[in-house]
Amino acid sequence: MKRLFWGNQEAITYITKELQNGEVILAEGDTVLGLLADVSAKGVEQLNHIKKRSQKPYLILVGNSKKVFDFIEVDKEKFFQTEKLIYACWPGPVTLIFKAKEGIFPAAQTPEGTIAIRVPNHPGLLQLLSHFDALFSTSANSSGQPVPDSIEAVDASILDAVACIVVNDANKQSTVPSTIIDCTGEKPVIVRQGAFDMSKLTGIFD
Repeated sequence: MKRLFWGNQEAITYITKELQNGEVILAEGDTVLGLLADVSAKGVEQLNHIKKRSQKPYLILVGNSKKVFDFIEVDKEKFFQTEKLIYACWPGPVTLIFKAKEGIFPAAQTPEGTIAIRVPNHPGLLQLLSHFDALFSTSANSSGQPVPDSIEAVDASILDAVACIVVNDANKQSTVPSTIIDCTGEKPVIVRQGAFDMSKLTGIFD
């Protein structure tokens, strides 16, 4: 299996081409081990095959906070609070759930029309994302199975299905998932406490 390092520019170029061709990569990042794919029909097909699922939508990664507004709908009266929340959270290990903008790729949204989105706090991922409008991201496990805490713990069938593995230069991999905050109601609601330091949001939930 081809193993690359995030800090290598040639590696970023290679990964970009693989994703653009509809392949899936296994990557270390700023949260748990993840699978990355292009936001396309082929990308979804590949992820569904690897994850052994077809219904649950995939998280969207984008390269900066401004780009988020290409994917979400925000009520005018909530725009200021939403903007404050976004810039307090990102880049960072926190996933925000919003109402999806009309016309967004179906595999990115729930039947209720919501979308989960994140700007990672990871130089390699951000560099990669500069070549895409967005990427699908999901944990590196089959549906219903535990999330692996190391590449060695990843199921062999997943390793066989990905185009390559990308690892952090310092060989540091988080085992803590992102915090999830639902922003679709009157006030943001914490769905899952994860790696994000919630003290950064002091005052925003008041």
